[in-house]
Amino acid sequence: MYRLPRLKVVLDQNKFSDLSHTAYRHLSVLQILPNLNKNVNSVKRTEPESLLSTRIIYNVNRRDNSQHRVVFLPEVPEDTAATNPLLQNSTTGIPQIATVSEENCYYGLGKALLEYESAVFRLEDAIRSGEKDWHTLLSGLETYRVNLENVWNSVNLINITTDKLNSDRFHILSKRADRAFLSRYDSKTIFEFIMSDEVSNVSGEDAVLLDRFKMEYKNQGYGLSEKKFLELNANWMKRLLEAQRDVNFKFSTSTQRFRSIIRDPIVVREFPVDLLRAMSADSAQPARGPWSVTLHPYIYRKFMEYCPDRKLRWNAYVADVSRCSKEMDVYLNCAGHVKDIRQHRLDQAVTIGYENYVEMSLATKMAGTAENVNAFISAMHGPAKTAQEIEIAALQEYAESRGFEDSLREYDVPFFKRKQIRSLYGIEEESMREFFPLPHVLKTLFNLLAEQYDIVFEYVQNTGEDAPWRDEVSLYKVSDKSGQVRGYCYLDAYIRDDKGYNGADRGWFIPLRSNSNIGGSIQPIGCIVMSLPNPGFGKPSLISFNEMEELFRQFGKAVAHVCAKRQWIETSGRTGVEWDAINFIPDLMSHWLTVPAVLQSLSCHWSTNEKLGMALVENQIQANKHMSGHALSHELFKAAYDISFYSSEYEKEQYQSLADRLWPQYLVIEKDDDNSFPLHFSDMMIDSWCAGYYSNLWSRMLAADVFSAYWEAGWENPEAVRKVSQKILNSLLTVGSSRPTAEVFREL
Repeated sequence: MYRLPRLKVVLDQNKFSDLSHTAYRHLSVLQILPNLNKNVNSVKRTEPESLLSTRIIYNVNRRDNSQHRVVFLPEVPEDTAATNPLLQNSTTGIPQIATVSEENCYYGLGKALLEYESAVFRLEDAIRSGEKDWHTLLSGLETYRVNLENVWNSVNLINITTDKLNSDRFHILSKRADRAFLSRYDSKTIFEFIMSDEVSNVSGEDAVLLDRFKMEYKNQGYGLSEKKFLELNANWMKRLLEAQRDVNFKFSTSTQRFRSIIRDPIVVREFPVDLLRAMSADSAQPARGPWSVTLHPYIYRKFMEYCPDRKLRWNAYVADVSRCSKEMDVYLNCAGHVKDIRQHRLDQAVTIGYENYVEMSLATKMAGTAENVNAFISAMHGPAKTAQEIEIAALQEYAESRGFEDSLREYDVPFFKRKQIRSLYGIEEESMREFFPLPHVLKTLFNLLAEQYDIVFEYVQNTGEDAPWRDEVSLYKVSDKSGQVRGYCYLDAYIRDDKGYNGADRGWFIPLRSNSNIGGSIQPIGCIVMSLPNPGFGKPSLISFNEMEELFRQFGKAVAHVCAKRQWIETSGRTGVEWDAINFIPDLMSHWLTVPAVLQSLSCHWSTNEKLGMALVENQIQANKHMSGHALSHELFKAAYDISFYSSEYEKEQYQSLADRLWPQYLVIEKDDDNSFPLHFSDMMIDSWCAGYYSNLWSRMLAADVFSAYWEAGWENPEAVRKVSQKILNSLLTVGSSRPTAEVFREL
């Protein structure tokens, strides 16, 4: 049964100034607490089914109210570690996710975030009392930060892997948690202290955190005059958030509204089973129609690869690239919002003191400046464009040999690319699954990590309260070769109906608990969530090359999470790593699949134990690189557009003119009239990649550069190869974000 928090009524006028800010923050917790029928004196409820239904109406005499300030301050929820499993084992032990209920999530997170915000208030009080030791001040906050991170990430995991949480409530919950995390960057007292000369005991990781505090406070507008501060937060940021909210709504609506029904079984006869399951009305009978084509990223991508009907491909393509345009639906047109986002990002940056939003974004990234990013894009542009021209010409010739009588368009490329791979290399994705059973792939991956990086994954059989949330979920203890435990990692590998779905070749890594020597959290825990095929009928789960590549990437994240054990939670694992370097380790791990001997060792036919021949292994590696120039050129175009969009002034070049200018510079196939780019480029508009879309390419560049050291060492020399791995372990895997990534790379 849900509990409505008891309320204190504060009538003392002298206390109002101290409590008003606290009440303002804490009162919003009421918005995430569901209201159930329960008698509470002097309380009237409305909208019993609404998430915001805890709207409490008090009968207050207006005459008295004119003489006193009345503040309703909820007490901290009564949940403890004894009554709420979400609050248990926040620093040590295995989290009891299986026993957590929806109520536990709301009240456990509510208590954790209130306690964290209270710790921020105590930090302010300590500063006002004369405390100047930066290490001491941060230490008082760290324990509560560790607890809040642990609870919040556990709730995120529950949201992804189960259907316990209502999506609307979780959305409100996530926004409330975001405000709690940012509370440490929303204090004039803290800002004045860190900008003064009074800060003492600053060195090492403490200095790194101090620099981050200063940067965050600068970007929040602290240090500006009162007029400029209000202009930033009450004007530009408000307008920006409104425009992004509208774009998000219209983009989601236009994505969800498209649905094309296929009833002809001939059209889907070559479709892989996992795609049919995702498209069919009854996933238990994937071969039985009808099948729905949607703009879900995985369904759309696979449909474009396998659909033989060009009209159906064109229909889905147009629906994808015309989202948010007036041609698709005038009521979902985002053209005006895109202009607003561009202008308000510029207003935001200029008000704070930057030249443009690109400069503001890159101030916290490894690249540092727009000149470095543009030089990086230009260096790859020429070779990628040349390769793309050759690839498209060869694909056109191949398509014509198959009876195709028209010029290739973008919606033809995925289909004929798959056909060409089969003709050139003899590789068919579905048939190759037979050679990659998941248990053997995991065993080989773990052997690789142990041999190269001294990281040992050992299966742990947990029962009772410590059992995972599902029987098929595995738990691994992660140790070094000396036996010292570094942490734990869950693997929730298989697809389920109550689980989030990004496609079989896309997954999540959830850092359930991060390391913090100061906060007492010395056993980091992570969880890898994927949607791989279920085992059955005497077969293990059989995975494709792309799914195996994603598995390597996710274990790369897990390795980085458990190896980088630093003083603070914000410098451990992947937390705080620059956005253009955060995927470096996952990308580095995926490069192991380009080594023929490694890929061959990963293969083992599920029934005959036969390994792939070396010729087929080489073909699989080449097939994975097929038309890489075309794919890279598309990414470079988006990265170049993103940087130009947020660096050039609004009046000099309109967003559509910018797209029309850059498209032929980077891409060979002409832009379709139906393509409304950048209106459907949500990564640049509403996601976290604004003026940072280049980051994925930057991480891939870093990974390729570092992995080239293995090729230079020579695979015939195991000792030299292991020496490279140990250097990566000691210099990159363990550093976390305790030092700037650029500084670490300069020392390699």
